[in-house]
Amino acid sequence: MKNKIDKYFKIKEKGSTINTELLAGLSTFMSLAYIVVVNPAILSEGGINKSAVFFATIAVSGIFTIIMGLKAKLPFALAPGLEMDAYVAFYIVAVLGFSWQQGLAIVFYSTLIFFILSIVGLRGKIVDSIPNNMKHTLAASVGMFLIMIGFKISNMVAFEGATPIGIGDLTGQGAITLYIGLAVIILLEKILKFKASILISIIVMAVYANYVGLADDMQGAELSMEMFSAIGSFWTGLDVILDPRSWAPILILFLVDFYGSVAKIIGLTVGTNIFPEKGSEDKKIKGGLMVDGFAALTSPIVGTSSVTTFVESSVGIKEGGRTGLTAVVIGVLLLACLLLTPLIKFVPVVATSSALIWVGLWLMPKGMIKIFSDNTEIWDRFKTIDKVILCLMLLVVVLSFSLQYALIIGYGGYVVKQIIDKDKKPNVYLIASLVVLIIGTVAQWLT
Repeated sequence: MKNKIDKYFKIKEKGSTINTELLAGLSTFMSLAYIVVVNPAILSEGGINKSAVFFATIAVSGIFTIIMGLKAKLPFALAPGLEMDAYVAFYIVAVLGFSWQQGLAIVFYSTLIFFILSIVGLRGKIVDSIPNNMKHTLAASVGMFLIMIGFKISNMVAFEGATPIGIGDLTGQGAITLYIGLAVIILLEKILKFKASILISIIVMAVYANYVGLADDMQGAELSMEMFSAIGSFWTGLDVILDPRSWAPILILFLVDFYGSVAKIIGLTVGTNIFPEKGSEDKKIKGGLMVDGFAALTSPIVGTSSVTTFVESSVGIKEGGRTGLTAVVIGVLLLACLLLTPLIKFVPVVATSSALIWVGLWLMPKGMIKIFSDNTEIWDRFKTIDKVILCLMLLVVVLSFSLQYALIIGYGGYVVKQIIDKDKKPNVYLIASLVVLIIGTVAQWLT
């Protein structure tokens, strides 16, 4: 049996062992297990049944992580992106007023574009044509959006409708819950070097939130037929495409997933022997991207936001995971989480605030915030104009609680930059994205 496993995954060939792959899978699972708690807590704020989101999260993540291991034979885990969850629940539904079914339909359209471009082979060309610094500013804007949501649900930023108007309650129970969560993450991850820091912080915050009464009105989660209630629900919202207000969110979700997946799949393998054979890199990357794209397309159909390659896969790779066996282990452990369904009702959304803020900070360009990386190579590549555009985008997110306004600033800034730089022709993909964003935004103003 061991010989068959070794032969199928080419474990020895990649300098690994079965035990190493098993340990790598367990390590990665511990580092990303928080998503099975955070995703239901966040999307249930948008109206989706918590049990249904929990089932969808585990089913899609577990099954496609196993497929990533068996077919693409890569040590990558897939799960719903935290940035997608937050954008759907706190902007598409809460701010724009779309129903959660329409929200899932918007996710579906964004992933459909994503999948089609993957099939026809344009995905790599488009990604390569976008300036690297712009990709980092896009990620940073998403990170700031997550940070603002973390402050919002802990009541540390005051809102009037959907607009931030000032500092909120910095000493209330929501804020104290956040402080506790961040302290736990910093202690475990940065001092003790423990892999499950985010998950443990959520558990600690949930216990405290229940103790002080912040979880009294929580929606429950249980093993019942309600777990399947969101499957296919996106179908009733497909007519949302006729509403121009949906165009900007579709594009934003597409862009975040589109650029992020390629960057993560390539970035996770840098400095490893995951692609040891000559000519295998392009083939394996394409295989990984196809699994990633199909997983993303399936997600809204089942009832969750887009599933993507999780950057926490780096934890298992650092532990020596080099083959698809690592992913298979992660997928099996994710599916086993279905047994925890009754416990999810004890996790209020406020218990996720520290995770949102920590992940948001992590999305900033490496080297910009020294606590996350001593390597300043990415930040050092930022020219003055890049830093100005980045600061403007972050400021717009803080003042408007809107990603699309920030992206208009960012895309517009880089289009102008390319026009000024006479050695470069304006990027047609940037211009097209900017036009769609502007049309969608104007439509939102007029309705």
